[in-house]
Amino acid sequence: MVDRVNLDGGVASDVAIVRDERGREIVVKQALPKLKVAADWRCDPARSSQEVEALRIAPTFLGGEVVPRVLWVDAANHRFAMERIDASLRNWQAQLSAGEVNLMTAARIGELLARLQTESARDSSLATTFGTREYFELLRIQPFFVRAAERNPEAREPIDRIIELLRAPGRVLVHGDYSPKNILARDAQVVILDWEVVHWGEPRFDIAFCLSHLLLTGWRRGSSKSSYYAACHAFTGGYAKRGPVASHDTVLARVIGALVLARLDGDSPVNFLDELDVEEVRKRALRLLLEPAPAWLELFDRLLY
Repeated sequence: MVDRVNLDGGVASDVAIVRDERGREIVVKQALPKLKVAADWRCDPARSSQEVEALRIAPTFLGGEVVPRVLWVDAANHRFAMERIDASLRNWQAQLSAGEVNLMTAARIGELLARLQTESARDSSLATTFGTREYFELLRIQPFFVRAAERNPEAREPIDRIIELLRAPGRVLVHGDYSPKNILARDAQVVILDWEVVHWGEPRFDIAFCLSHLLLTGWRRGSSKSSYYAACHAFTGGYAKRGPVASHDTVLARVIGALVLARLDGDSPVNFLDELDVEEVRKRALRLLLEPAPAWLELFDRLLY
């Protein structure tokens, strides 16, 4: 292979566009044993093989245009190649950060998550294929939830209950990193990337992970909060059409609160921390955790204003 362009974004892998011997531009991803953060955060790069398996099986539920196609695998070096996605699809987080809030995109992303959860729940074999929680434990439970509880002792009890929920026997295929930074989009055309934290688990996690990112982006100083409020509603409206987590569920609001707190105080804080009123955002997260939680489709007025 010749011609390599390293891509920005992500802390768990090296990703690059390369031109192979056939002249194709492809994307090569290699999992890292130590993540690119200040904390000493490590995880077995063998998780790359699990991501490959997810990329191969996800089209069964989502269709062939929604995840990149795997071209080759080098399991010994924890790397694989994918097709390069049409450059007209742009990173959703970059769009949101620039104030470009497309409600068709948000609704489609909610619909796709609901489809993934509903369809995967019907295939009991996935509980074995994706049964290991090792990577989820090392990449989410410990650096997000455990660390947030350590640094916010008043919230330890509700966060501990969330950890118990996430460690309980699974119900659906969980992406594990379902956030705007891992989605390419143009209107309602969406491609979902970065499946390396995939596992058989709790459906509330992916919903809360995506919504916590939307909320945090909307809370940046100078943002048009009403636009991100609308995006949250578009996402939840898309999900509610067929998703298994009921609209009146109150546990989900607590998971969102814990994740918001984790993105302030965990080992992987949001990369726009300096654009937030951190103390105000922390108060909002703690209210969700310590006060009676609303149904998750009713919480956005409380949080965004």
